[in-house]
Amino acid sequence: MLRALPFPAALVDDSGHVIETNRWLDTPNGDPLVDLSGEQLEPEQGLALGIGNESRWRVRPLDDDASVLLATAEREDTGDHLMRRFFSSGDSLFVVYDQFGRIIQSNSAWENLLGYDHTTIFGIDSWTLLPPEDLVTRKRVEEELRADGRSEPTFQMRAADGSYRLVQWALHFDTSVGRCFGIGRDVTEEDRLAGELHHRAFHDELTGLANRARFLEELERCVATGTQPAVLFCDLDHFKVVNDSLGHHTGDLLLAAIGRRLGSLSSSVDILVARLGGDEFVVLLGNGTAERATKAARRIFTSMSQPVLIDGHPIHAGMSIGIAVSQTSSQTDAEGLLGRADTAAYQAKRLGRNRYEVFDDAMQATVDRRFNVEEGLHTALRDHGLEVHYQPVVALPGKGIVGIEALVRWRKPNGELVGPGGFLDVAEDAGLMPRLGAFVAAEALEVGAQLGRRGRPMTVSLNVSAGELSAGSEYVTQMFDMVSAVGIEPGNVLLEITELAVVSVETVRPTLQALRNAGLRVGLDDFGTGYSSLSHLRELPIDVVKVDRSYVMDLVSDPVTRAVTGSLLDLCSALDLEVILEGIETTDHASAVEQLGGKLAQGFLFHRPMPKDELLALVGGVRDLETSSLDGSVSTAVAPSN
Repeated sequence: MLRALPFPAALVDDSGHVIETNRWLDTPNGDPLVDLSGEQLEPEQGLALGIGNESRWRVRPLDDDASVLLATAEREDTGDHLMRRFFSSGDSLFVVYDQFGRIIQSNSAWENLLGYDHTTIFGIDSWTLLPPEDLVTRKRVEEELRADGRSEPTFQMRAADGSYRLVQWALHFDTSVGRCFGIGRDVTEEDRLAGELHHRAFHDELTGLANRARFLEELERCVATGTQPAVLFCDLDHFKVVNDSLGHHTGDLLLAAIGRRLGSLSSSVDILVARLGGDEFVVLLGNGTAERATKAARRIFTSMSQPVLIDGHPIHAGMSIGIAVSQTSSQTDAEGLLGRADTAAYQAKRLGRNRYEVFDDAMQATVDRRFNVEEGLHTALRDHGLEVHYQPVVALPGKGIVGIEALVRWRKPNGELVGPGGFLDVAEDAGLMPRLGAFVAAEALEVGAQLGRRGRPMTVSLNVSAGELSAGSEYVTQMFDMVSAVGIEPGNVLLEITELAVVSVETVRPTLQALRNAGLRVGLDDFGTGYSSLSHLRELPIDVVKVDRSYVMDLVSDPVTRAVTGSLLDLCSALDLEVILEGIETTDHASAVEQLGGKLAQGFLFHRPMPKDELLALVGGVRDLETSSLDGSVSTAVAPSN
C-alpha cells in the first residue's frame, strides 16, 4: 500500500502499533510500539520502525480522523509538500475500511473522483458501490484478504451521479487493528484506450466488421473445438473498375455499404462477418453444413440484388462467393479452410461471376491451372509469345471486307496456340490487361496503317478491357498517341467495350466521350448479354452495336428471337447506330440476317481469325466492290476473289 512512496514511511495506529512499512524500511520484528506523544520521534524511536540511522521522524494524521497516522523519515525531500502532493493527487486514492467492509476514512482524491462527501459516505458498506452483478469480484477479494491479507483487484465503482469509474486497488487487511487499507488509482481512461486499441486490433476500421486477425482467431477456435465450421469467401466483382474510375473515396463508401449489408445478415450468435482487406469479405458459420452455407449465400445475393447508391448514383455490385465446409476437425486447419473457400470464389468468377461455388477436390486443379497461366502470360509478354489474329467484318449481301477485329492468341513454348478464352480471365484478374491491350493495339494499328497505304483503308476493331477503361484520360491519351504514331485515320479505329465493363454509366461516359472527341469510334460488344442493354444504347456515347452470337444462333428456329432482333435493328437505325451481327456460321444464318435488314456481319461462314500475313495476302488478292462502310457512307470495299 505504501510502495508508491519514494521514501521510508510507515502506518501507525493511534496506540503506537506499527501497522505497515514500505520497501524502504526493514519489516519490524514483533509488534513494536512508537511514542506518539509529540509531533516528532527521536532517532532511537526510528529503530522500532526498522531504520537504523539518525533520521528524525515526523508523524501526521492521514486525514481528519487521527486514528491512522503516517510516520515518515524527515529528510529534505520528504517534507509536508510531498505528503500533501501524494495524498491529494487526483490518481492516488486512499480509503480505510473496518473488518465488515464499511468505509471509515477516505481522502479528498477518493471523494472528488466519485463525488461523495465524507460525511455521507462514512459507515456505508463499500460493496454497495460495486455493480450489483459483480458478486464474483467481491467473493474473490474477500477470500484473498482472509487468506493472505492482501488483494489487488480492479473493479467498477458507482459514483454519486450514477456513472461508474474503473479503479485499480492495492488492499491490505491488518488483523491486529481489524482494518483494511486501500490505495487506488482511476484507470477508467486507460481501460477505454485499451478497449479502443483492442477493437482496432480485431476490427476493420472502414466497415466496423471483424478483421482478418479476429476472423482467423474465431475460425481456429471453431476448428479446435470440433464444431465443423463453414466459410463463405465473398469477393466483389469488378471492384477495381469502380475504385479506379470513381476514386478511392467512392470505393470506400461502396465497401462500407456492402459491409453494412453483410453485417445485417449476422442474425445468429455463431455467424461472424469479416473484411479480409480490399474487396474481400468472409462469413463464418460456426456450425455449418453445405445446405446452411448455400442458403446463406442465396441470402447474400438477395441483399446484393439492389444497387448501392453512392452520392445519388446507383452502382450494381456483383459478388462471387466461394464456400468451403469442414467435414471433420481432424482434417481441417483454419488457413486451409479459408484457402479452399478462396479457391471456390475464383471458380465462381471463372464461371461467370455473381454466383457461388462449393469447393471440391477438382477445384485444386483449376487453381494450379490459373497459376500456370499467369506465369505463362508474364513470360509471353516478356518473350514475345503473344500473337494477334484478325477476323474480317463483311458487308451484306456482297460480302465485301470492311473491317477487321484484332484478337489475341498465346503461343505456348510447345507450339500450342491458345485462344483468348483460355487466358483472358486470368490476365484480367492478374492486372495484365493494360500491357496485353497495349501490345494488341500496337500490332493491329500498324496492320491497319499498312492496309491504308495499300489503298485498302478499313476499320480496325480493338477490344477494350475494364482495366484499360478505368484508366480514364490516361487511356485516351495513350490511344490517341498510338493512332497518331502509325498514321492511321482515327475514324478507322473502333474501340469495343462489353457491358460488363460498364459498372457505372456516369463513370465511363466521360472516357468514351473523350475517345470520340479524339476522332476514334466506340462500339458496344456482346450486346444483349448485360442487365440494362437498352438503357446503354440511350445513355452511352457509342457508334456501333455488335449483337451477341446467341441471338444469331436462334434466328432460324425461334420466331421470338427473330422478332426481337428485327426490332433491335430498327431501333439502332433510328438512333443512327451501325449494327454488326456476329457468330454467323451457316448460310441460313446469313439469309435470316439479310431478311431482317442486317448489313454488317462477322462469322466463320465468311472468315475465321487469321494471322497478319494471311490477312494481307487475302486483302491483296481481292477485287474492288462498292459497298457500305462501317460509318454508313458508300466507299470502295473489297470482296474475296475467285
